[in-house]
Amino acid sequence: MLFIYLVVGLNHSLIYYLSDINGFSFPQLGLVLIIMFGCLLMVLPIKPAAIATVIILGVFTAVNIHLSHPLTDLIFMLIIFIVVACICLMVNLTGQKTLYKNYLLINRLYNESITDGLTKLNNRRSFQEQIVRLNAIAVRDNAALGLIFIDADYFKIVNDSCGHSMGDEVLKKLARVIKNKCRRTEDIGFRIGGDEFAVILYGVNRAKLEETCLEIVTDVASLNLNHNDKAIKVSVSIGAILKSGNTKISSDKLVKIADEYLYEAKENGRNQHCLKTI
Repeated sequence: MLFIYLVVGLNHSLIYYLSDINGFSFPQLGLVLIIMFGCLLMVLPIKPAAIATVIILGVFTAVNIHLSHPLTDLIFMLIIFIVVACICLMVNLTGQKTLYKNYLLINRLYNESITDGLTKLNNRRSFQEQIVRLNAIAVRDNAALGLIFIDADYFKIVNDSCGHSMGDEVLKKLARVIKNKCRRTEDIGFRIGGDEFAVILYGVNRAKLEETCLEIVTDVASLNLNHNDKAIKVSVSIGAILKSGNTKISSDKLVKIADEYLYEAKENGRNQHCLKTI
């Protein structure tokens, strides 16, 4: 758009020059409209638009000097053009600032809508969006996809016996462990409700997925939590599934299988993981 603005402005000066040497009258209203168009375009940054305007007016001035037009007429026209350009650029700048503020507000509201307020992990809504999106990308790119479901063992007992504030502290600690395992941009942690968490690992292999599960179990078990000078032991059960690159399966099916293996880990004694590869 900046190139178009510059070319149109310079083209006006060319037509004006050709018209004058051939004895035709060419009004200057067109240049006013061109300057208004270029300076009001919010897709153009202010500085490049201002520079393009200076170039257009500079060429227009040079043409008038070459044609030996009266200097007073030229100065009068330049004042009009400069005033119009300044007003339009100020309007443009105000509009761009307003749009940027609106963008930041929308972005903040969206981030809040997909973020769990307590743990600052992504929430259930985000999980539902990301599992569908990443599963589709994995199918397209023939890549593996790992899904981990995490559930705090006996969390209700901790919540009831130690209070909700202690329960919230446990959830925050669990979230910090999970966040520490999301080392790549492709790794995303979620709190999907209550004491249930999830991790999606894109492009991961079985060894890495199993290592992550073991680390989560170990790190949670070693958390240092105290209530009224009494140590509180916390553990988690994990169900995990690895979808290989050549496997096509719906995101709902992935979630269902991971959930089944989570409950298998609980039935096997908790504080452990159960991993399935398909």
